[in-house]
Amino acid sequence: MSSPSGPQRPRQVSSPQRRPTIDPVRVVRQHIIGLLAAVIIGVALGGVAFVGFMRFYPLYTSEILFEVRPGLTDSTEIGTAETLKDDEVERIGRTQTSLLMQREVLMAAVENPQVRDTMWMEDWFVDPQTGQPLYAQAVDDLEDYVQTPIMRGTNLFAIRWSWHVPSDVPKVLNSIATAYTRKLKALDDQQFSENEALFDTQLSHIQMSLQGLGDDIHAFIVAKGITTLDDPRFSQASIEVESLSKNMTELKQELTSVQTRYQQTALKLEGSVSPSHEDIVQAEADQTIMQQVNRQEILKSEERSLREKYSEDTPQVRQIERQVRAIDSQIRLKKKEILNRNLNATLKSFASEQDRLKQVMERMEEELESKDVLLRDLAADTSRYQAMKTQQDNLEKQRDDAAQLLNAIRLMKLRSDATRIRQVSLAELPREPSFPRLEYVIPAGVLICFGGFLGWIFLRELMDQRVRSLADLSIVPGMAVLGAVADIDDDPVEPEEPEMIFREYADSIVAESCRQVATAVMRTMAKEGHTSLVVAGGLPGSGVTTIIGNLAVAMHAAGHSVCVIDANFRRPRLARSFGLEGDQRGLGDVLADTVTLESAIQMTGDGVSVIAAGSTETRMVERLSDERFSSVMASLRSKFSYVLVDVAPAVAATDAIQVAGRCDASALIIRAGQEQRGLVARITRELSEANAIFIGGILNRPRQSVGGYFRRNYELMASYGQEDEDTEDDS
Repeated sequence: MSSPSGPQRPRQVSSPQRRPTIDPVRVVRQHIIGLLAAVIIGVALGGVAFVGFMRFYPLYTSEILFEVRPGLTDSTEIGTAETLKDDEVERIGRTQTSLLMQREVLMAAVENPQVRDTMWMEDWFVDPQTGQPLYAQAVDDLEDYVQTPIMRGTNLFAIRWSWHVPSDVPKVLNSIATAYTRKLKALDDQQFSENEALFDTQLSHIQMSLQGLGDDIHAFIVAKGITTLDDPRFSQASIEVESLSKNMTELKQELTSVQTRYQQTALKLEGSVSPSHEDIVQAEADQTIMQQVNRQEILKSEERSLREKYSEDTPQVRQIERQVRAIDSQIRLKKKEILNRNLNATLKSFASEQDRLKQVMERMEEELESKDVLLRDLAADTSRYQAMKTQQDNLEKQRDDAAQLLNAIRLMKLRSDATRIRQVSLAELPREPSFPRLEYVIPAGVLICFGGFLGWIFLRELMDQRVRSLADLSIVPGMAVLGAVADIDDDPVEPEEPEMIFREYADSIVAESCRQVATAVMRTMAKEGHTSLVVAGGLPGSGVTTIIGNLAVAMHAAGHSVCVIDANFRRPRLARSFGLEGDQRGLGDVLADTVTLESAIQMTGDGVSVIAAGSTETRMVERLSDERFSSVMASLRSKFSYVLVDVAPAVAATDAIQVAGRCDASALIIRAGQEQRGLVARITRELSEANAIFIGGILNRPRQSVGGYFRRNYELMASYGQEDEDTEDDS
């Protein structure tokens, strides 16, 4: 049980916010007659438009086709062609259509005498005062109305033009095609002919230079005997020069050695230098001296023999001594003589050798100089020959480059637009108008009328903020949808009064919808353990009293004890809807303490307990927020499974907010097509901010489509029940 001050506020229940949606099927069904009328009007307008255009302004169209042919891949292989891709065709087509639509091309076309005589030119582009053609304005008109489509999936592009005089069309188009072809040919000639002639002349000059240089090289080879850059004569001469240089070095060394020995020998003769041991030995080797030396040795041998026999003073010894000394003196003189003679002979020999070596060196120097001259000549000839060969190689490279460039230019010429673009058709005289066409005008009229009307109704739907369907209700911020109660006018049973339709027409559509809503309410309240529920309407006429009565009966039918309270002191109707007539003691009297709560509770034939409004004095409304009302609600929650409270509309009074502060939960009744989404959102927010939890909204009397909102479901339910009855009868 809650405290007298009211229940503690539980968590808030809300649905996620969704974007506004429109049910297209509902919209179409609601306006099906208008849409059919729009179709009929569209057909009529299309027919009128067709007759009008045919009478006053028919258009005749013709076209000229151009083909983009594959270019040749090699100028020498005429039969070899490249493969065109779609993007390449489109690129070339766009380039050529841009060229075709140049003012220069169009100007040349309109200046054609055949075009000048057309009605198109005479009627529109001739100065009425001077009679002179207005070519610039004519070109402007062609720029605006000539079409240049590219045929996707093919190698074709076209020029297309429409005019109301059929004979003018082929004249203008053929003139444009002729001007375009001339322009294309002129551009091609300008682009390639000059370059081709330039490189052709350059190639001829190079070939002539090559021929002249070849002749010069041949004559040089014949004259100089050069056949290769590695001339063996040059190698042989180089070897000979090297050998001569080596011999010259050796001769110089030998000459130096001879000269040095000559000078030494001369110094020996002068006495400035002592003779060498070799000189002395050579002199002593003379035969004369050898004889004297032998004689001296004999005398010395005799002297030794005499000394052994005689004393040193004996005449024999002395005589031999004198002979030995005399021979020794002769030997010295003879040795000096021979030494001088040998030195003179050596000096002469060295002098002669010097002369000989100098002569040999002179001859070798002459020969070396001759070889050097030969080498220089051979080097000059080789260098000249090499320079001529290098020049020849350069000219051959220039010739090859020029030939390659010339071939490339010729290949580009073979692949140029002028050679690749081919006109495949002429503009023909149109036999019938291209506009208007009945198969296009009629659908266009229908499309305009139908689409316009359809757009208007959907725009109106978007601009309409009224809650007319569960989809509209579901997009209200913070709104949880509990269900909808069907419109009584949609019910096939055609009940007279909706207040107690659940009692009198339990199988009706309205009763079934009340049953579904009651189930949703009970499930939501049971989930949180709630007992009391205040049910408010947004605007007057929302149907709160009717829905509360039927919900109470449905809840009681489900096996629950239910008490309904009429807290709408401004317009009490709840007791009367249950058939309780006359002055009734009720909630006002209980709050005023004039009657007890038990005496104010009345039992209806449906098993539902009802507390009427009772006293409706002016100040009674303020008592809904005092502790007395809280204790009344606490007492009722302890006695009944569910307590439902009817209050005045939330927009008209604040009763709903006050009562919600003393109840467990609150719900909002929204009359379909009557209340705006913004208003519902505001009331929802206010109820959510009260002490009671806001469990959701109930849509009353929606009419979303022809035949009623619940009719199909009801028909399915009825047919399902009928099938069960038929099955039982068959059994």
